[in-house]
Amino acid sequence: MQQSLLKKVFFLAAILLSGALQAQLPVPFWSENFTNGLPSGWTTTDGSNQGVLWTWCADPILGDNDPGCSQPWDDALNGQQPFNATTASTGFMVMDSDDPGGLPTEHISRLTTAPINCAGKNEVFVTFQTHIGVYEFDADANAILRVSTNGTTWTDYPVFNGLTTTVRWSQNPEIPIIDISATAANAGTVYLQWQWTGNWEYMWSVDDVEVYGENPSPRNDLAIDAFFYPASSFAQPESQIASDVFAFEVNLDNNGLNAQTNIVVTAYVKEDGGATLHTQTITIPELAAGVQDSAFTFPDLYTPALPNGAYLIGYTLTADSLDQRPVDNQQESPFVVSNNVFAKEDGPEQGYRPSAGGDWAVANLYSMGAGEFDKYKATQAEFAFTTNEDDIAVGEVEAALYLFKVSSDVAPDFSNFDGSGFLTPSLEWLGVANYEAPDTLQGYELQRVDLSDLNTGLAGVVLEPETRYLLAIEYANASASAFHAFNDDVYYFFPSTFVFNTDWNPFGFGGDVNAVLRLYISLISTTDETMLPENTINVFPNPVRETVQLGIEFAEPTDATITIADISGRVIHVEDRKGLTMETIQYRLPQLSSGTYLARIATANGTLTKKFVVQK
Repeated sequence: MQQSLLKKVFFLAAILLSGALQAQLPVPFWSENFTNGLPSGWTTTDGSNQGVLWTWCADPILGDNDPGCSQPWDDALNGQQPFNATTASTGFMVMDSDDPGGLPTEHISRLTTAPINCAGKNEVFVTFQTHIGVYEFDADANAILRVSTNGTTWTDYPVFNGLTTTVRWSQNPEIPIIDISATAANAGTVYLQWQWTGNWEYMWSVDDVEVYGENPSPRNDLAIDAFFYPASSFAQPESQIASDVFAFEVNLDNNGLNAQTNIVVTAYVKEDGGATLHTQTITIPELAAGVQDSAFTFPDLYTPALPNGAYLIGYTLTADSLDQRPVDNQQESPFVVSNNVFAKEDGPEQGYRPSAGGDWAVANLYSMGAGEFDKYKATQAEFAFTTNEDDIAVGEVEAALYLFKVSSDVAPDFSNFDGSGFLTPSLEWLGVANYEAPDTLQGYELQRVDLSDLNTGLAGVVLEPETRYLLAIEYANASASAFHAFNDDVYYFFPSTFVFNTDWNPFGFGGDVNAVLRLYISLISTTDETMLPENTINVFPNPVRETVQLGIEFAEPTDATITIADISGRVIHVEDRKGLTMETIQYRLPQLSSGTYLARIATANGTLTKKFVVQK
């Protein structure tokens, strides 16, 4: 479990039904939207006898300006929004767990309805709009709906399945549909009760309660529940992306009441805002009602030999029946082909640390691939963190950074990885850097340090092809209270971000909790130790505006690595070519600013590097 400080919104837009769709769905036989305060006959109590009660809030935007409301936690660290239920602006009920502070024992705060008549209802379903934030007590076990027919004996129903302190925040609003037929069907008296057991959590809001005599779920409602993100990292250098072969898999839900037939699912890769580069489809003959998280694999692989730029991986679905909630019929995630940086994310969003306390570390897994004849080195690490100022000031944090080589005998899924110690036999320690925060540093500002070879002390660490590396940062002593920066926009279904507390966990805080911990690489050398003949490569025109042409000349077919880099060796473009003889290769480089650059060709027999100038 990790402790968390949130930087920006944990928010998924609610799916609100249109008037046309509502006409197709059942009508509730009982409802409450709290327009006039706590309804007559309702009660709010605290089973712990500490007076921590549900209160009526007239409008979520009032926040702490109204004693009945809670703060919306829309600050920079937590990033929530005011309660977004349909009628929240005309009043709702809220339990503010944060307001009392730390309590001697957990509060057991209960909101109970007046009796509801469910006589003649063979089925009874409850739905409501809600939003919760937890800190120490998991919501799935401690924030529950209770149902009773006598006010004494209660049956518990979960509201927030899977919502733990690792996830912290629900959707805003989340709209559960709960079948309480086993308790309430045909009962003349039914009580509903929202019960929260916690201590110094955030808040729990409830509005727009509806009770139905039949399942109000749509008849036709397919959803893409999740999909396999095939890129090994959100950002990969152009020199490495072509070796990261993409496979595609999608998980589907049938949330509707009807079986769905002839489901066509399409996987695609496209330029962000541009052309589609790869597409393939599968057809699923039938998916039964109620099926959840069913996985389907696509047959073809895709090799992303792509230039520097932003791209999207996505999935769409259609079926014979018109989907009544089509908003979840498409999902996509971005990835980036960079000049020279590996990254698991596109910026800091949250801060996490292990709740157990003590010295700890986080690491990202990166893999070297292509560049058969040129050699690369790791030059810099980039990261971000924040703190709770009551623990330690941001400008007082110190950290150590490590670059480890993963042993070749460690399985791809790390099932045989020895994580028992920080300096485990499964890792070879290659590089190091020390970090001290500047006094003026603000939380979540990106920081960059130079990596040095552990054995030689020289700048940069030589990287081997077809090899995996862990880039790690360790927070110790007083700095162990720092929250490292993470991002949850991409879900990796394989080891990606690791966490060390007492041992290494290859799955970190979860597949969608990715550390802001980036690795920069460059060419080891921009000089030629063994030179190829001068006529092997010619650069023209020179100066260049947007397009450079390389004239290649070999006496016999030759395999080579071609690299475009800046004068310091930072890689801009790289590719492996097979069987080169006499040909001209053209590269469009509109992103380059004016300056001097390098065109380099490397073979098994040597290298040749030529300078060219870009003039804008």
